[in-house]
Amino acid sequence: MSEAQRRYVQHYCHVLTDALGSIESGNVTIDMDAVADAVGKETKPPFYVSEESQQYKFTCDACEEFNDILGRFGYCSQCGTRADLGDFEGNTIPAIRARLNQESPPEDCVRDSVASFDAFVAQLAKELAAHVPLTDRRRKRLTTQRFYDLREVRDILNEWFDIDIGAGMRDDEFHATARLFHRRHVYEHNGGEVDQKYLDDSGDSSVRLKQRIHESKQDVHTLMSSLVKMARNLHNTFHELLPPIPGPIQAFAAKKERIEKYTKGGPTARS
Repeated sequence: MSEAQRRYVQHYCHVLTDALGSIESGNVTIDMDAVADAVGKETKPPFYVSEESQQYKFTCDACEEFNDILGRFGYCSQCGTRADLGDFEGNTIPAIRARLNQESPPEDCVRDSVASFDAFVAQLAKELAAHVPLTDRRRKRLTTQRFYDLREVRDILNEWFDIDIGAGMRDDEFHATARLFHRRHVYEHNGGEVDQKYLDDSGDSSVRLKQRIHESKQDVHTLMSSLVKMARNLHNTFHELLPPIPGPIQAFAAKKERIEKYTKGGPTARS
């Protein structure tokens, strides 16, 4: 609890005990108007509680709890579900798609979408390193290196945690996605011109050294759809290892079911 919250509890208990000790019978009201009146004034009562807004506000997809957290990545304060997937799927990818549809260069969108997925993986990798027993070598790999080599990332997560980010993807889809991960290097560092590193790392025989490469808008949309699939796979299996609290999630699911029955039942069901 914050210092202001502790002062509030102390004040409440003080007023309550004074009232219980000073009256023989009747009702006692603890008036909170003083708190409301204190808003905007320089001098506030000692028990005034003002919650400081943080940087990122989100409503948890799993339990519908509103959260206001410092930074961008974190857990729901009620059920413990990670917010990374909701942000990636609901904010980051749609924003890049909108840029792409507004004629932003597809190569820039490849670079930014791959970088966003790298950040997504890095956050969950840090949590796995913090909560799952690992050797120092494995812990350092998860916390100090990037996640741009998609085949390596898939192997690491699969072998160490039984997390298959490519689950449900065809081989050709995964390989095409991995190739674009290598192309990010070309677009970010070489202005789109193929270098020997790209040829060695990707095994792409369709292009030549020093050739300038481009992407189609459709290829980038396909890439982002594949990134969302992999992000869901990672998120879901991550929470098999570090489960959220089931109570709030079950309560929310039951609430949704009641609302659905109510809205679909018609006047007879509501009467």
